[in-house]
Amino acid sequence: MIQEAQNLLKRLDLVKDSDPFNKRLLNDCFTTIQKMTTEIERLQYHNNNLMNVIYQNQGELENQ
Repeated sequence: MIQEAQNLLKRLDLVKDSDPFNKRLLNDCFTTIQKMTTEIERLQYHNNNLMNVIYQNQGELENQ
């Protein structure tokens, strides 16, 4: 999903300032996709950390 968002951002970056009729809409889309991509990356990072904690706790419980 991140790759698709990055591709959209690249394409939007090429056209967002060249279309005077849709400039604001395209810039808003660009900004929103950037924010969503950042949030997805943040959530993936936290999800990975939580999964590591779960695996560590599972290992500790099995050793008891």
